[in-house]
Amino acid sequence: MLPKCGQATHHIDFLNGFTQRENERRLHQKPKALSAEQRAAQRQLLKKIRFLKPANARSTKINIAHMLRKWKVYCRTAELGPWMEAITKVDKAMAMDFLDHLCEKGNVKSKGTSWEYWRQYKQLYSSLTGQYFDRIDCQEIQKWHDGVLVPRWRLRPPNVDGKPVLGTNDLLVLQTFNIAYDEGVFTSERHRIQLSGCYLLLALTGARPAEIVDNEKRKPKDGSWEDLYGSKPIATDDPDVDSDTHLDEDSRLLEDMLCEETMRRGRPKALCYEDISLSIVRHPETGEDIPTMAIKFINHKGADRKPKPTIFFFTGTRRLLFCIITVIVSLAISDQAFDAPSLTSACKVFQLRNRGARQCTELRWKEEWLKRPVFRGFDGSSVSQEKPLPYHKLNDDMERQTLDAGFEKAFGPRAFRRGAANAANGKAPDTVRDQMMRHDPKWATFNNAYINEKVEFHLERVVADEPTEDCLIDLFTHMSLTRDPKAKQNMVPDKVLRNLPPDPEIVALEEKREQLKKGRYRIQGAEHEEEIRQLTRSIRTKRAQREKDLRRQYREYYFYHRPTWEIERQLAGDSQEDEGSVEVPVVDLHLSERARLAKLLCHQPDDLSFDEFCQIRIEAAELMVALCEKRETVKRKCIPDVRPNDVAPKDSPTLDSFPLMMGKTQCPYCIGDEALSFAERTFSYCRPAVMNDHFDREHLDTLTEMGRNGSITCNHPRCKEADLELTGLDHLKNHIERVHGVRLRPSGQKAAKKS
Repeated sequence: MLPKCGQATHHIDFLNGFTQRENERRLHQKPKALSAEQRAAQRQLLKKIRFLKPANARSTKINIAHMLRKWKVYCRTAELGPWMEAITKVDKAMAMDFLDHLCEKGNVKSKGTSWEYWRQYKQLYSSLTGQYFDRIDCQEIQKWHDGVLVPRWRLRPPNVDGKPVLGTNDLLVLQTFNIAYDEGVFTSERHRIQLSGCYLLLALTGARPAEIVDNEKRKPKDGSWEDLYGSKPIATDDPDVDSDTHLDEDSRLLEDMLCEETMRRGRPKALCYEDISLSIVRHPETGEDIPTMAIKFINHKGADRKPKPTIFFFTGTRRLLFCIITVIVSLAISDQAFDAPSLTSACKVFQLRNRGARQCTELRWKEEWLKRPVFRGFDGSSVSQEKPLPYHKLNDDMERQTLDAGFEKAFGPRAFRRGAANAANGKAPDTVRDQMMRHDPKWATFNNAYINEKVEFHLERVVADEPTEDCLIDLFTHMSLTRDPKAKQNMVPDKVLRNLPPDPEIVALEEKREQLKKGRYRIQGAEHEEEIRQLTRSIRTKRAQREKDLRRQYREYYFYHRPTWEIERQLAGDSQEDEGSVEVPVVDLHLSERARLAKLLCHQPDDLSFDEFCQIRIEAAELMVALCEKRETVKRKCIPDVRPNDVAPKDSPTLDSFPLMMGKTQCPYCIGDEALSFAERTFSYCRPAVMNDHFDREHLDTLTEMGRNGSITCNHPRCKEADLELTGLDHLKNHIERVHGVRLRPSGQKAAKKS
C-alpha cells in the first residue's frame, strides 16, 4: 500500500491542473482582427502622428515624473504661469536657470547628480513637446553647469571620497555582531536572520541590493504620472485634434493600442522562492549526500529591457557563519514553504539521502509560495506574506550595525558588491568576473568603477627584491584596519551634551511658537493652529538633524584624535590597558535561542568530522527557525538576567505559569504574546500609569480595529482556551478589570502629556 505522500492521487492532481490550464488558455483570446477599412483608417491616423513617446523602462518613467514635479515647483516659484505652456517656451536661458534652481532647492551635493537631473529634464522635454533639445544649446548648458554651477554650489566630483571595499574579515565582524552583540530592537527576530541572509548573498555573489530586496521607486502622488502617461500618449500635426475632441471609433482604437502597458510580472521585483533551487546531491568523490542550492538572479540593472539572468551555485561552507544554505532552509521551514508535508524541521531536511542510482533529489516549493519574496517586510508586529523587504530598511539597519560594530564610517549594501568583484578579480577569468557582476565586457566597467583604489600589490618589496607581505597588504586595502570595537553609533559624552550651546534658529522658532500660543485666546482659527503645528514640526526636525550631525561629527572627531590620545598616554607611562591581551566581549543576550545560536556560530570548532558538522548545522538551523518566531522589546534591559549564556532553550511555559489574577502593573496583552520571552510577557511596570501608556501606545489601535471587525478577544493564555464572546473594546476592558485585576484607562481618556 502506498503511503499518504501524494503518489496515490497524483493522476487526479495532474488532470485538475491540465484542465485548469486548458480553461485559462481558452479564456485568453487574441485581440479582434481589423478589417480592411479599419486598416486604412489606422494608416491615415498614423500619418498624422509626429511623435510617439519612447518605451522607457518603468524606473525611467518614474524619474521623469519626479522631474515634472520639480518643474511644477519651479514654474510656481519663478511665476511662469501654467507649467505646460512654460515648457513649450523653454529656451537656453530658462534651462540654465532651472538647473540653478535645482541646485538651490534640492539636496544636490555631487556633480554627477546635477548632470543626471539635466538628462532627466531633457527626457521630460521630449515627452511633453515631441521634439529634442537643440544640440548647440546643450553644449552651452554643459559649459554653464561645469563652469558656473559646480564651483558656485561646491558640487564634488563623483567618487572623490572613495568607495569602501569589504573583505572576509569585515563580513565575519558584521555577521558576528548581528548574531551575538547587536542590542538593536527589531519588529521580529526573523528580520535579524533575514539581515544575515542578505549580508551573505551580497558578499558571496556580488549581487546588487535590488536583486535581493525591493528597490523599486514609487510613483509621485501629485498627479505628475497621470499628466505624463495618461490617456493622451500621441502628438499629431492636426490642429483640429486635441484632448477635448471626441474621438471616433477608429481613433479610439488607435488610442487604446498606444495606451496598452506591458503585463505585470505577477510577482515582486525581489528574490522569490521560484528563483531558488534546493537539492540533495551525492558528492562525486566522497559519496556523501550534501545539500546544495542554485539561485537565479533576474532583477539585475536593465532587466526590463535586456534580460540577462545569472545563476550561482552554493555547496555550503565549513564555517556556519558563512553558510547561506542554512539560512535559506531555516526561513523556508519557518514559512512552511516546502511542498513535501513532512519537511517541517531542519533535521528532516539535512538528513535526506539519495536512494539507489539517483544522484540528486530536488526539494520543491509549494505553488502558492513560488512568487512570494524570501526576505519580507513587516506589517505592524507580523510578517507580511507578499510585501518584500524594502531597500531603505536594509540600508538603514546595515549602516546602524556597521557604526555600532566599530567601523569608522558607515557603509551600505553596495560595499559588498565591490568586495566580491575584487575578490574574484585575478582568481577567475575576466569573462567569468564580468558574468558574475553582470557587466558588459566591452565597457570595462570593473576597471572604471569597481576596482579597489588601494593597490593590492606589495610593489615596494618586489622592487627591493625581498619577500612580499601579502597579509599586511590585504589588511591595508580593506575596511577593518581602522575599526575600533569600543566605538558606537551614538558615543557623544555627557559633558558635551551638558555644555552644548543652544541653536539660535531653534530658540527663535520656540519663542515664536510661545508667542503664538499666548495669543491663542485672542486669535482663533484653523490657520493659527496650523501655523503652531508647522512650527512644532520644524523644531522637531531641526532638533533631530542637529542630534544626527552631533553624533556624526563627534565620531569623526574621535577617530581622528584617538591615535594622538593613545600616543600621549603611552609616552606618559599610562598602563591602564594591557596591550598584550585582547579583551573578548561577553555575549549577553536575553533570548535563550539567540544566545545558544551565537555560541554555536561564533565558537565553532575547526576540527569537526562530517557527522559532527551536520549535527551542529541542524541545531543551528533549528535555532534560527525558533528565533524567527521571537521578538524583543526595550523592556528586556530592565529585566535582571541570571541565566547563563550557554544554556539550551527552555520549553514553552505552561498555563500554570500564568495565573488568572495578574499584577496591576502587568500588560494584559503582552502576557499572551508567544513571540516574547517569558520574562517580557510577565514584566511588571513601575506604576499602573506607565503600563497604561505602554498599552495605549502599542496595543490600543490594534484592539480598536479588532473591535470594529467584531473579532476582539482577550489575549490572556487562559482566556484563549475558553470561547469568550466580547462585543467591543469597552467589554474587553471590563473583562480585564473584573477577571484579571488590571484596570485600564476608559475609552476617550488620554495620558497626560509630558512637559
